[in-house]
Amino acid sequence: MKFAPAVILLCMTAAAATAQSPAAGPAFEAASIKPAAHPDLPNWRIAGGPGTSDPGQFRCVGAPLQPLIGISYSLKPYQLVGPPAIERDAYDIVAKVPAGATRDQFLLMIRNLLSERFGMTFHWETREMPVYELVVAKGGSKLKEPEKPPAGLPPNLTRPLPPAKDLARDKDGFPILPPGVPSLIGFRENGGVRYVARMQTLDQGFLANLEALVGRPVVDKTGLTGVYDFNLFFRSDPIGAAGAGPAALPEPPSGQATVLDAASDPAPGLFEGLESQLGLKLESKKGPVEVLVVDKVNRMPTEN
Repeated sequence: MKFAPAVILLCMTAAAATAQSPAAGPAFEAASIKPAAHPDLPNWRIAGGPGTSDPGQFRCVGAPLQPLIGISYSLKPYQLVGPPAIERDAYDIVAKVPAGATRDQFLLMIRNLLSERFGMTFHWETREMPVYELVVAKGGSKLKEPEKPPAGLPPNLTRPLPPAKDLARDKDGFPILPPGVPSLIGFRENGGVRYVARMQTLDQGFLANLEALVGRPVVDKTGLTGVYDFNLFFRSDPIGAAGAGPAALPEPPSGQATVLDAASDPAPGLFEGLESQLGLKLESKKGPVEVLVVDKVNRMPTEN
């Protein structure tokens, strides 16, 4: 689980709201917090909690506060602003999660831990910041109408897909997915990244992956509201175009990165690939974005 470095925003369009911290609510049964025994940023680890293989225990090893804040408030990297300490100071945390806790309750527990043990206060602001608008390029959209499922196969049938490495490839090297079955996979391969989408709207995970790549909000201005099939292949170089800072590649929508050994063709950059392969274009603009601003956080947590 990773949360990329926050973007420091400088241009405000709204006055700051009153600093706040979470109201009393769900809490861990016990929580041990210590400065990291072996800090190794950025190779920190966060694991456990509801929905994982270890729902009763939440563990952070050498983790800064930045990802905890981002996870607990469901933020994207550019939505979090705070002092350098939230990125630089690392902690080891072991917390016991009450039996039967839901995911939403678990996130509230992390929020309350940040408030009670680190004294964190914050406020929300709307700030003017760089964004990208996704538009249709001059030549028009190249997204394809979805293939129909084979006769006798119910439409919209969902079933687990095998790993990308086990799927047959088409002549261009893309995995062949069952037609008529909604799916989106992405993986790294020999310095490139491939996305394969079947029966997908643009906002069905694809926009979120673009945001992770370019490090900015991406606003859909294409007007394309249908369901499409498309393939995209591009270099996995850090993105730095039009003022965007380098961004880590996103984890594939399937949650599993697969590295394949097959030789791949030379790939274009992301911006070029979007235009040549999908007929879409990212245009740099400015727009309002809501951000969480950390006003105060104690670098040394209260005693266990």
